[in-house]
This record gives sequence, structure tokens and C-alpha cells, in this order.
Amino acid sequence: MADAEWIDNMRKIVLQAVEAGDPCDIVSGTVTKTAPLEIRWGPNTFLAASQLIVPQYLTDHIQTMDIPGMGEVNVSVKNGLAAGDEVLLIQKRGGQRYLVVDRWQKGV
Repeated sequence: MADAEWIDNMRKIVLQAVEAGDPCDIVSGTVTKTAPLEIRWGPNTFLAASQLIVPQYLTDHIQTMDIPGMGEVNVSVKNGLAAGDEVLLIQKRGGQRYLVVDRWQKGV
């Protein structure tokens, strides 16, 4: 094996080890549209709805609750993301999918 090839293989092994130890990035973004959902990340990067994983608690949805004295009732939860919301995102390293973790306020 030539020295250059050996060095290149070692470089690949080191990069894989670094990536394995840091499997994701945490970034912030701003909701720009809600239908369909779009989030701006950085000055010129827009994430489409197909790239985003949004947990139920960040959507408008119906939740069944067991309320003492009333039994099970369906409650409308209004917690959907809105344009202008600042959000935390987890990006899978090397991937184009992002998990929306929660809203946040800068400087808090």
C-alpha cells in the first residue's frame, strides 16, 4: 500500500470516529410559513415540511383526557407553530431531516 493511500485510509477512519462521537447538530431556526410548514435555518437555507419531523405537542390536535367527575373528554389543544416562532432543531449528521424540539426565546 502506498503512503498516500495509507494516509487517506487513516484520514477516513479518523473522520468516521469523529462523526460517530457527535451524531447530530443542534441548531435554531425561524418558522416562515405554516401551510405548508417551512423553517429558515441560517441566512439562505429553508427547510421544507418534508424535511421536518414535528412532534404532536407542537401541533393543533385533539387530546383525550380523563377528568375526574367528567370521565373521558376530547380537548382541543392549540399549540401549533406560527410564523415568527423561533425553534430548536436537531439535525441528523449527514442527513436532511430535522426534528423540531421546541420553541425558544433568544436571550433567555
